Amino acid sequence: MTIKITHTRREGTLVEGTEKGDEAGKVLKRKEYGRRGGLAFRWGHDLQCWYLRHSRDHAADRWTVNKLRGYLEEAGYTVVVNIDDHKRRSYAEAEDERIERAEARAERFDGYAGNAASRAEGAYRAAHDIAEYMTGEPIKVGHHSERRHRRDVERMDDHMRRGIEESRKASYWADRAAAAERFEAFRRDPNRTLRRLEKLRKELRDIEKWQRGESACGFTRSTTPEGLATLATERDVVLEKIAFEEAVIAEAEARGFKAWGPDDFTKGDFVNAGGTWREVLRVNKKSVTVPHLLTRTGMAVMRSRDRECTAGTVYYGHPSPCKGGKRCTCDTQTLPYDAVRGWASSADIARLEATEPEPEAERTVCPHCKRVAKGEKRFSTARGMCTVCGYAKPQNFKAGPAPAPEAAEHQEQAEQAPPVEESAPVAETCPMCHSSQWHAEVRRCAHCHHAPEGKPTPASAPAAGENRQEDMALVLIASKNSRRSRKRALWAMTRREAQAVCGDPRTSGRSYMLTWTDRPGVEGADWEWVPDNGSLDPVLSDLGVTPRREWTAAPQAPAEAA
Repeated sequence: MTIKITHTRREGTLVEGTEKGDEAGKVLKRKEYGRRGGLAFRWGHDLQCWYLRHSRDHAADRWTVNKLRGYLEEAGYTVVVNIDDHKRRSYAEAEDERIERAEARAERFDGYAGNAASRAEGAYRAAHDIAEYMTGEPIKVGHHSERRHRRDVERMDDHMRRGIEESRKASYWADRAAAAERFEAFRRDPNRTLRRLEKLRKELRDIEKWQRGESACGFTRSTTPEGLATLATERDVVLEKIAFEEAVIAEAEARGFKAWGPDDFTKGDFVNAGGTWREVLRVNKKSVTVPHLLTRTGMAVMRSRDRECTAGTVYYGHPSPCKGGKRCTCDTQTLPYDAVRGWASSADIARLEATEPEPEAERTVCPHCKRVAKGEKRFSTARGMCTVCGYAKPQNFKAGPAPAPEAAEHQEQAEQAPPVEESAPVAETCPMCHSSQWHAEVRRCAHCHHAPEGKPTPASAPAAGENRQEDMALVLIASKNSRRSRKRALWAMTRREAQAVCGDPRTSGRSYMLTWTDRPGVEGADWEWVPDNGSLDPVLSDLGVTPRREWTAAPQAPAEAA
């Protein structure tokens, strides 16, 4: 039998001419392959052949190919190898496919989570039905009901355990779905893109050295015609990646992102990298040196004079390595430029510290200590700092300088004038469902249709890959200690709208809650319509949802569903 091993950058490493359960499959399943070892070939149901993971968009792993070829020839097979490292796809095409596959994973994992939640609900309901007929009496040993009583206890225990296990599965798949939904934002994050660009430029310099016959990374590459052709292909790939990532940075800068560098800082400036304004002690090529936060927490502004030597201090059971003295540098920290979130001059910081905070009623909830404070208003918008924990809001004063303090004669007029409501800060994620599909300009979420201020704007048409969210779902009401045999349905709406409605905290109380499903069963047998008393109409109005009282499982557009 002849087995063919092929590799292209577009398709990856494929093995054809063998089936899934034959003797060659045992060789391919060995976890000895890959660039770092420990990988096995997998059977692709769509490809109908074996493939090596992480081999696409890379040059052929000839060590793996030669090793597999030796194993197969020892087993008595005839092996044909065909490697073409020049046939490839564009980097943009590969990125688009990765994002599409992430969207498909999110949709698939969401279905897994929903199925697991349904199974958990069924298991809990079965355990509850068994417990409903048990009066709480102990097992009567020797009585004719002993066997039935023990069997019911075991069944109820099995149902509860299965319900707990399915609940864990639902939570696991829900987390996987959320991670897949954030994949595009992860890949397009400007700070990660900057770090990726730095590595790509280093790789380009190494390739150019190898083309000149010089050493890079501690070794040299072949300068034969075949080796130079391979290096030229690798150089084209790296250049294409650099151009793509630079376009991502340009797009982010058009949205307001700032790529910091050594030219933006001087000694004495202040940077914010996570809640504290810290003085710049030294400007380096790739970072800035600032005071360390190790022994000073809860400070909004930290200057050079606030530093303390950590000599003799024990942290988590380990003493500080600093010995003190004039050359002590243990209490400083270097921040890379991609970690900087805000810049301010010494004059800007002085103005912030001199500004009087608003009355407590006019402050906002601090994003840093909101859990500890339990919603208490501590953050002063005028100062840009929390009055308790010292959290300082990152701000780039180069883009908009801090306003000069008002004259004394105008302060009384400003105090007498009614307060002007400031527009809410632009959020990167939806405040309701924390989705990345939040549109800051129209202040509306394309995922759950949440619009916190003003009249809700009409929802846009679903994009490609979001048709699943436009399927119909049934919103049900569940009450505590309910003994009803059929589910109670309130409305029919899209999955997207049902997620927003059921996720709103106003739709649940101490004795009831709203839930939804897209597979309710048969009307009249499994569920029934119940009257709507209108108590949740404000929630529907705020979310811009128009429910229906007619069930159909066929997907419809939002306009038709209304």
